[in-house]
Amino acid sequence: MSPEEKGLGRRYLVETRYRREEMGKPDRSYSRASLYKDYPKAVRRLPLDPEAGRQAADLWQCLARRRSQRSYQDRPLTKDELAALLWATQGVTYASRGYLLRAAPSAGALYPVETYLAVHRVEGVEPGLWHFQVPDFALELLQACDCRQTLVGAGLSQGFLGAAGAVFIWTGVLNRAMWKYRERAIRYLFLDAGHICQNLMLAATALNLGVCPVGAFFDEEVERLVQVDGREEVALYLAAVGPL
Repeated sequence: MSPEEKGLGRRYLVETRYRREEMGKPDRSYSRASLYKDYPKAVRRLPLDPEAGRQAADLWQCLARRRSQRSYQDRPLTKDELAALLWATQGVTYASRGYLLRAAPSAGALYPVETYLAVHRVEGVEPGLWHFQVPDFALELLQACDCRQTLVGAGLSQGFLGAAGAVFIWTGVLNRAMWKYRERAIRYLFLDAGHICQNLMLAATALNLGVCPVGAFFDEEVERLVQVDGREEVALYLAAVGPL
């Protein structure tokens, strides 16, 4: 076996392939995680208007203009801008048989990706760490704090993570997808996060906001910030957002 074939990533791709001869065979089972996460003991809840902040835009122009932006104006984001971005990423567009289908697709409509927000400068939203509660389209304040230095450090000293108005932090609840797709579900977690982030970037472009996705970060430091265990729920992706 070559050194390349021994690599963990390559082995994962090989071992999670679908093969006709193996379909239907018994496989490891996983418990099923709840479809939605909420924090009943949150410091406070902030309902948002899912219709707020939207502006008419040409999709093709947004696709052409979309870039990773790392420099932002000093003005804060508005609460309506934040609401529009949250709707574009995880807003409910249709309810069916107990599932809340959203603006971004997800394998099996399981939506294992959770959205947290490190709010630095958003009008009407207290700085701190928030969780987006999907069914109620509301933010739950987990901790009032200045997260800028922590995020910059966790993000390999990428300073724009502290200069942004807010940073989206996406985690994956593993057993929300693994109960159905077993080990292959890990592929889908990252695909789902990519769909969500692309929606964020297109919506931000329509609103003349800048976004920069971040995949380089110290996983455990981000997980400590959002208070997840790093085993059943893991950090997947970040994206800084600010006015241009």
